[in-house]
Amino acid sequence: MKITRASSRARTARPRGRRTALALAGTALLAGALSCQGGRTAPHPAGHAPGAGASGAAPSPGAPGIGDPLLPLDGNGGYTVRRYALDFDWRAPGTPFEAGATITATATQALSRFDLDFAGNTLHRVTVDGRTARAKRDGDELVVTPARPVPDGAAFTVRVTYTADPAQRRHRRDAIGEYGWVPTPDGTVLYPQPDGAKMIFPADDHPSLRAPFTFRITTPADRRAVANGRLVERAPRPGGRVRWTYDSEEPIAAQLVQVAIGGFEFADGTGPRGLPVRDVVPEDLVADTEEYRSLTPEHLAWLERRLGPYPFRRYGVLVADTDLPVALETQSLSVVPRDSLLGDRVHAERDLVHELTHQWTGDSVALRRWSDLWLSEGHARFYERLYSDSHGGVSLEDAMRDAYEQHDRWRHDDGAPAEPTEPSLFRNIRYDGSALVLYALREEVGEETFERIERTWVTRYRGRAAGTADFVALASGVAGRDLKPFLTPWLYGPHTPPMPGHPDWRVDPVED
Repeated sequence: MKITRASSRARTARPRGRRTALALAGTALLAGALSCQGGRTAPHPAGHAPGAGASGAAPSPGAPGIGDPLLPLDGNGGYTVRRYALDFDWRAPGTPFEAGATITATATQALSRFDLDFAGNTLHRVTVDGRTARAKRDGDELVVTPARPVPDGAAFTVRVTYTADPAQRRHRRDAIGEYGWVPTPDGTVLYPQPDGAKMIFPADDHPSLRAPFTFRITTPADRRAVANGRLVERAPRPGGRVRWTYDSEEPIAAQLVQVAIGGFEFADGTGPRGLPVRDVVPEDLVADTEEYRSLTPEHLAWLERRLGPYPFRRYGVLVADTDLPVALETQSLSVVPRDSLLGDRVHAERDLVHELTHQWTGDSVALRRWSDLWLSEGHARFYERLYSDSHGGVSLEDAMRDAYEQHDRWRHDDGAPAEPTEPSLFRNIRYDGSALVLYALREEVGEETFERIERTWVTRYRGRAAGTADFVALASGVAGRDLKPFLTPWLYGPHTPPMPGHPDWRVDPVED
């Protein structure tokens, strides 16, 4: 994610509302959730009778979150999602419409009940394996009690039907601003980051948890729908409507899901090695945005020289016809606001390269927990700055020197790069402040070793979740020396360490 205009606003975080004791059990829950990454699950045993699972344990409730220390109710315990299928019967901008979600999952314990992350929207019916289940709201949690307990290791299917509310949005006082459903003049676009997917569909919503998606979106004949992945079918429906079916092709974290509807044109192209590139553009913006959108193959080639092959099967830019000044790395289809593509080339390319970099770092290599966000945003900002350095923008050294001067203030206000609070997640310390950590590492180990660290990072953890400790260990292994003593104060210390190779750099003093 990248905000396209500077913002340092601060607002009070929305209260979470229940079960703060989850944080105490968070480590075990998070470790359990991370044992099944990227939608990969073990085969379930056949022939279980209702009741106790293979382990012999009596059925018990799944946890209402996986215990991430910053957002403990994100995600859910007791199961792993194998696939989502979303059905949207979209009608008109800002108008509620009928929707359904079918979630196939595997139980990781014998379940008497389980939670889904699901906020707002008008709930109609919930079934588990075709039988009506009891469902109740508890804040942003939907608590589901099946007619019969789900055995440990069993596959099961949850169907939730509801009326979707495309006016449902929330606000954060950081770079995210408004998120959830975001309206356009003739449709909608999604901004689910960080935890807005639950306003759109019932989910297991944590960035470490991924599963494949099938999207079936029905629209009027004069609208087009787009979602992550490949268009499988465009089929006529009664009443002159059209159903668009997409397959995500790869597992996706809920915060990276995209479904957009509007008067779009599809602009097809080709990237390196024949990679399909499809931009999705409002009809009246196709010509005006073409100059900068056409740079995507160049950006792909530039990043591949540094990070290795692009990690997904296709890519494209979705031009958002909205005043929201935020770009977003929804997987394989990055959102870039129209104003970014109608301005000057330097700023447009910064947005485009930033979101494209996220496809490697943040999308393919997922966050293990929210405190690892610096790895996603720091990498995207670093390569954005590195590209801009040689394409008409501010030099990397000047940008990093400016960040260095402000670093103590950012640490004081919003925590060290790897120590965010929930309200300060998407603040400058996670952007230029975290890019500065990578710059310091490059200055410490040299460009050649740094480039090997980077390529190894995105290769080793492709399609997996990884965190700060993983990065420090990998960097140490590639460099051939323990980098923990060097990186720890950069990532966690209250003050900015000296910059290797730049003894003249100074940090501005913090004055309360």
